[in-house]
Amino acid sequence: MKIGSAFVFMFMAGGVAVAKDDLKITAIDVEGGFATLYVTPQGHSLLIDTGWPTGSATQIAAAVKAAGLKGIDYLLVTHYHVDHVGGAVELMSLVPVGTVLDHGPNREELKPSANPKYLSMAPATLYPKYVEAIGKRPHRVLKPGDTLSIDAMKITAVDADGEVLRAPLEKGEPGADCASATTNDNLGGEENPRSLGVLITWGKTRVLSLGDTTWNLENRLACPRDLIGPVDLMFADNHGTENANSPTLVNTVKPRVVVFNNGAAKGAAAQSIQTAQASPRIKAIWQIHFSEQHPEVNAPQANIANLSGPQDDHHPLQIAVNREGGLEFTNPRTGATTRY
Repeated sequence: MKIGSAFVFMFMAGGVAVAKDDLKITAIDVEGGFATLYVTPQGHSLLIDTGWPTGSATQIAAAVKAAGLKGIDYLLVTHYHVDHVGGAVELMSLVPVGTVLDHGPNREELKPSANPKYLSMAPATLYPKYVEAIGKRPHRVLKPGDTLSIDAMKITAVDADGEVLRAPLEKGEPGADCASATTNDNLGGEENPRSLGVLITWGKTRVLSLGDTTWNLENRLACPRDLIGPVDLMFADNHGTENANSPTLVNTVKPRVVVFNNGAAKGAAAQSIQTAQASPRIKAIWQIHFSEQHPEVNAPQANIANLSGPQDDHHPLQIAVNREGGLEFTNPRTGATTRY
């Protein structure tokens, strides 16, 4: 499945013709949830996840408008936890949405002892409402190895519904330190390891976004063979919590930059930050929020979109990706741009 065709914008800078053919990524601040918008030069779009039921849809709609879009061509929902699918119903009423992508039915059953507050946010409650909101829109379930092209952006599912790729995308070399890989059985709910994780390529540039994929399944992507290959940009799994971002996976895919879609008191665990900082090719880490849980272990303040304080300005991270592996980060809080 493919829409559009590639073309190149040109503009004059200091008398020199400069190719402007970047993939634009906006990591939207949805307060520790996940919502990331990809826009091609042709104006076609992919949104991964929709954040929480309250407030997130309006933040996403504002980002869509700021990107000059009238709607979203593809909505990919990684899984059915409230911080990823919670804004979907409202968003589909606010913004035109085309095709919806996911891993298939909800797999997380209700706990017998669930209290009313939990029941209202449980995947078993949210999933039927999400399916109803999809309505007659095209709806596609992706399995590992399935692909989708949006202009020159290629999306490949690498894990989904608890399964992983059957064959490596690249050379399939041995993963990093597989013999000493550890396990972590804390799933944080059955839907996490069911996440629909994708590799997005733009020319030679590779972006990894695995939703809330957890530790043991991450290791299956890395061991005994590396099923993914090296990546340029990685969105930290499960917001950077302690049950994800295993050193085995991170040291295998060797990201140059890692982004933590965290909240002030959620995600970006010290352990996950330190794992990213120690990985073989790392150039920088970025965070949506300063982590108040461990003030001494954070990205440099210049690499944090939102600092602690009484007022959250909901700054997103703006990322431009070129076809040769170049990454350009702009922090709206400071106005500064950094290139890797």
